[in-house]
Amino acid sequence: MITMAEENGADGPKLSEIFERGWKIQRDVEKSDEPTGSQKLQDQVKSGMGFLDQAAHMVRELQLFSENEELQEVATCNIRYLLLPALMCDLTMRHMGEDRLPLVQKAKDYLTEFLKVCKAYGVTSEEYQSGDSSKAGPTDMAAMSRQREATIARFRQQKENEQKLEAMRVSIETRGEDDEVQREYYTLLLQKWVHSAFRELSSIDQELEILHMMANRKQGKHDSQPQEQKKAEPHRKPLKPFILTRDKLQAQVFGAGYPSIPTMSMDEYFEKEVREGKIPAEALNSRVPEPTEPGSYNVRRVVPDEAAEAERKQEEEDEKEERDDEERLRKQRDFDDFKDDHRRGWGNRQNMG
Repeated sequence: MITMAEENGADGPKLSEIFERGWKIQRDVEKSDEPTGSQKLQDQVKSGMGFLDQAAHMVRELQLFSENEELQEVATCNIRYLLLPALMCDLTMRHMGEDRLPLVQKAKDYLTEFLKVCKAYGVTSEEYQSGDSSKAGPTDMAAMSRQREATIARFRQQKENEQKLEAMRVSIETRGEDDEVQREYYTLLLQKWVHSAFRELSSIDQELEILHMMANRKQGKHDSQPQEQKKAEPHRKPLKPFILTRDKLQAQVFGAGYPSIPTMSMDEYFEKEVREGKIPAEALNSRVPEPTEPGSYNVRRVVPDEAAEAERKQEEEDEKEERDDEERLRKQRDFDDFKDDHRRGWGNRQNMG
């Protein structure tokens, strides 16, 4: 195992310097009051991600960690590099990219790798179990209860360690402490980020579920549109509404009552269809009357004699109604005169209603 891997060559920057610069940017971004979408903060996020990514690449090149060793075997100066995936996840979640889904998925991969390494080194014995707790059955209630108790315990422990960590950080940066104090400080930092990782993974899973649902809905809407509909359809002139009647006389009587909707007879309709070429001209001459049910109209051609006869009958009915009106009016006036001369109840000698 390499314990002193600080140098990256005679002229190149040290791993410790690159890591500290990226870590400092992460702390500044975390404490910043700038809006997440501001250009200034996003520039800081990108800069910090660049330094941390470079540091992670150097750690892999130098092979500082092994799966067969324990945390006590790792050099004190190298323990802090175990924080790299957690720090990169924090900055990745603050990065505002055009496509959010791959960023969130990448951040989850960082945290999953961080928890895996921490468990391998004995920093934590817990494992994160993703899933929707609202869909859990009765057999999962015990697991949910244990998970809730573990969350409360982590929260209490994190609160106890925060003040101690801040005091130790100031002491290490100002006076410089011995190896044991630094090891305890970095170990507490790992525990703090483990607690944050469990909480952050729960939020990441919820966000990923929403992002996947939105992506599937968008993809499904795109795929459901047929190729024929994607092509530009020819412009069609909108059809004008009309009322279909038996003949011209009926069209005049049963019109809509307002000029916005035209009416046409059956003859006019068939002639229009022949002119437009929708039906052959022979069909217009070969039409014969068809029997219909009561209450329906017969489809037949209207000849001028029939129209004249119908008009004559209509005039006779109108004259009859006028004569009836005069007779009814005369009777009404006679009855009014009778009521003036005879009071109501006269002649009712038995006083019977």
